[in-house]
Amino acid sequence: MKLYLFPPSSRVLAIVALKNHLALDCEFNPIDLGRGDQLTPEYLALNPNRKMPTLEDGEFVLWESNAILFYMAAKRPESGLWPSDLRGQADVLRWLAWESAHWDAESCGMVAFEKASKAVLGLGAPDPAFIARGEQNFVRFAAVLDDQLKGRAWLIGERLTIADFSIGAFVPSAARFGLPLARFSEIGRWYEGLAALPGWQDAVAAKDAATAAWLAKGSG
Repeated sequence: MKLYLFPPSSRVLAIVALKNHLALDCEFNPIDLGRGDQLTPEYLALNPNRKMPTLEDGEFVLWESNAILFYMAAKRPESGLWPSDLRGQADVLRWLAWESAHWDAESCGMVAFEKASKAVLGLGAPDPAFIARGEQNFVRFAAVLDDQLKGRAWLIGERLTIADFSIGAFVPSAARFGLPLARFSEIGRWYEGLAALPGWQDAVAAKDAATAAWLAKGSG
């Protein structure tokens, strides 16, 4: 398999951590969004959305990070990261949809985009109104997540799933950009479990190094 990734991305953190956890054999192909790699004809043939990540497995091409998480987990059904029962599958799908619609687009991802991504991508100065909205939304949606985690080791109960990878990948950036994680003790407890996974630790270290290099490039 080949993965086309922008290494500083939180969505990429989830994919790399899952790849590590499952010991999948993947070739990494970095996509530099600031340089415009996503706009080349070769890449657009794989992903016409001009975004990343993208997975290529032989003749099969897949984009959307949560779909990629599912595909990778399905390669290792014995891992249990994609439930075998209908209700478990529906529960994971519910939280993957929540992550995409709210956790990323309306809170964590919104703040990170305004505070870091815009400058490096040449999209102008941060918008204080959007930052404030993202911060308010974070409190709202973090409360939902915190309540869900009460009495549970993982997001849907006692089993680790790809939903934990998808949602947990935004916690480091939330902390970095000053979102009030300390107010939500269940999120902190749950994230400690993810952070204890060796594959997660390696993925976070790689993301941190890539982020530092990317931000240095943007400020240079």
